Amino acid sequence: MKICLGAQLYTIRDYTQTVDNYRMAMKRIAEIGYKTVQMSGYNTKEITPAIIKEEAEKNNLKVILTHTDPKRILNETEQVIEEHEMFGCNGIGIGGFFFGEHTYDGFMKFTEDFAPAIEKIKKAGKVFLYHNHRFEFEKWKTPSGEYKNGIELVLENTDPEGCKLTFDAYWAVAAGADPAAFIRKYGDRMFVTHFKDMAVKEDKVVMTELLTGNMNYDEIMAACAEKNIRDVFVEQDQVFMDSLESMKISHDNMKARYDLD
Repeated sequence: MKICLGAQLYTIRDYTQTVDNYRMAMKRIAEIGYKTVQMSGYNTKEITPAIIKEEAEKNNLKVILTHTDPKRILNETEQVIEEHEMFGCNGIGIGGFFFGEHTYDGFMKFTEDFAPAIEKIKKAGKVFLYHNHRFEFEKWKTPSGEYKNGIELVLENTDPEGCKLTFDAYWAVAAGADPAAFIRKYGDRMFVTHFKDMAVKEDKVVMTELLTGNMNYDEIMAACAEKNIRDVFVEQDQVFMDSLESMKISHDNMKARYDLD
């Protein structure tokens, strides 16, 4: 199995706010060499499911997953499922848990609140996806006396078939965790991974294009291969150049170093 490097369109969100720019960006993403995309950070009012389907088919791109408004997932579950069905996407994800308390009780409430939607998504043949940041690695004492971090609480209290991770390797490093070790431990619950690199510039930690920073991607890629994680996505939250050029640099660096699909 070859790993496939995809484009998380949140990275180029400056190009996904109008239909014309979105069409241009999808064409450019395909020209760079990406075969898969994640829909995130785009203007959902103008860029409709029908337009997503049209541009994906036109550019031979497959939409693997999305980041979708959590309120819509909770309150408009069936409509969200139908929209994803329209453009052939099985991964319905949230960009982060930014709407509740980051505590033991907060994470337990999150899993309870989302359980009905997760069940509906699963019955439709799709998967609910949780994307991590740094705060999920904080640990809390559970009633049993153990210490668990936020990701562990999510995984242990959701349906393993209905809820999986969009695992962000950068944020694991930012939390002091070992992303390769985490992938090896929890890879069976990972749907995809997000990649960006970490560098130091003027004594500040910054995001940078893949293989231009200090993260050990040889080990991270090896762990993904071991756990049969096929889809990995370039997602750079902060870009310090033209975002499409940034996506090209990450793509070309990874293709030159690894045998990718």
